[in-house]
Formats: sequence, C-alpha cells, structure tokens
Amino acid sequence: MALAAWCLTRGGLRPVVDVEELLRSESPGWIDLEIGDLPLLEPFRDLLLGHPLSWEDASKPGQRPKLEDHGDHLFLIVRSLDTRKEWLALQLQTLQMACFLGTRHLITVRSGALKAVDEVRERLERGLAPPSEGPDGILHAVLDSIVDAYAPHMDRWEEEVERLDKEALRDPKAQVLGRILAIRKHMVKLRRLAAGQAEILGELSHGREGLIQPSARPYFKDVHDHLVSVLEAADSLRDSVSIAVDIYLNSVNNRLNQIMKVLTVMSALMLPLTLVTGVFGMNFVVIPGLHHPQGFWWTMGGMAALALLLLLVFRRYRLL
Repeated sequence: MALAAWCLTRGGLRPVVDVEELLRSESPGWIDLEIGDLPLLEPFRDLLLGHPLSWEDASKPGQRPKLEDHGDHLFLIVRSLDTRKEWLALQLQTLQMACFLGTRHLITVRSGALKAVDEVRERLERGLAPPSEGPDGILHAVLDSIVDAYAPHMDRWEEEVERLDKEALRDPKAQVLGRILAIRKHMVKLRRLAAGQAEILGELSHGREGLIQPSARPYFKDVHDHLVSVLEAADSLRDSVSIAVDIYLNSVNNRLNQIMKVLTVMSALMLPLTLVTGVFGMNFVVIPGLHHPQGFWWTMGGMAALALLLLLVFRRYRLL
C-alpha cells in the first residue's frame, strides 16, 4: 500500500491527493502509510511532526509500546494483533503502529497491512463521526478498533484450552502438553503487550491540553477499560492453562499407575506358578508324581486353579 491521506470533514473522511496541501492547511487530516513507504514523505520533511529519533523508531519494527509528549505533538507506538491470519489462535503475531498526533494532523506508520486501520477508514468514509472533530478522534477510533480485535481471539484461545482439557483427560499425548505450553507462552506475551498499552491509554484518558480534547477523554477511558478487561481475561486464561497442565500430568500419572497395577498383578500371578515349575524342574532322581501318566495335566490344572484363586483374591480386594 502507498501513502494515503484524508481530510476530516463533517461528512466523514475525504481522500486527499496533495499531501503537502493537507499538511499546510488548517483542516484536520490523517496520513497513513507503511514503513516501506516512508521515503514518500521525504519531500514534506519540514512540514511533518516528530523528532528525528521518533521517526527512526517508527521506521524499525519490533519497538515496545510507549508514549512520548513532545509539547506540540504526541508520539506513541502500539502493537496490534495481526488479525488477517486465520491461525492466530495457534500463534501470536503482532504488527507495530507508530502515531504522531498533533493539533491538526494524525500520521500513522504501520509495519504491515492492518485490518483495524482499514475498518476505521471505511467507517469514517461512510460518514460515521469520531468522538471529536480533530485528529484525536481518528486516533481514538484506531485504538478502539485495535483493542476490540483482542476479544474474538481470546474467545478462540479459551475454546482451544477447553478442547485441550478434554483431550488431556482422554488421550494425554506429548503433543497436547506442547500445545498447552505454547498457549501459556502466548498468554504471557499478550499480557506483557496489553499491560504496556493499557498504561498508554490510561495517560491518554487523562487528556493532554490542546491535543486530546475534553470531549474525547471519556472515549479514551472506555478503550482503556476494554484493554483492562483483556488483561483480566489473559490472567484468567493463563490460570486455565495451568489447570490444563495439571490435568495432563494427572492423566499421565493415572495411566502410568494403571499400567503399573496391571504389571504388578501379572507378576503376582506368575510368581507362584514359577515356584511350581521351579520345583518340578529340579534335577532330583525321585520327585513325587514325576513319572505319573497324568502328572503334567494335574500340575497344569493345579496351576490354573491357583491362578484363578489369585484373580478372585485380587478382585475381592479391588486390585483389578
């Protein structure tokens, strides 16, 4: 995607072709681009918000969430779930978005195609009004869409943990444990990510005179509350994952105990039978019944009766 710019009017977003004209105008506007398109802003460098170090951070994916107040503008970095990936419930992938918020313009720099941004653009182009008529209203809409994207995938992770609980009880394979531990790792990463962004939204909800209008502050507070709910859900899911690990380990131990019980019973059955065969296998010249025509069958019958008696005893004491 190339550089895109819009002017915010009462009728919603209006596409702008001349970026320089937008930057020089007093009308609120939004400039959105990906990191690979940053060279397109070079002709307008003198008109852009932001310290050179901030632009350096915006050009490098993998930055941690942060908020910096530079007086005439705010610089923040947030991370969004890469919701274009259908397998997000199996893996946790995020995209970076850097934002420069001034009194008249909002500039967003993304590390990749971001569904949340596309959704906000479509809503505003249809005429849906943001909570304020300035660029802070656009920023709120983008952050709100990013936070809202967490909920469906938290639900998918919760369903996955419930499925793994049942599988751990039914058939505790090593792959099940690996999957459970992977989800726990994702929850730790997600909580660390959401916690950093919750702090940013908390500061935005208290407002910044001249940049965050008073009418928009309650809306930022609402987004902050939603993100806190995500944090609580992540903690709850992490506890569920720990329970799933316990279920898996208990299932493995129970299965091992069953196997050991069977082997113990078999050993207990074979021990007296081995004693009988050992007695009649001794190399003495005279052994009672050794030369009897039915001696072998009588011995086999006695051994079978002894084994049956032992089985009844085990059954009586619920060892089987």
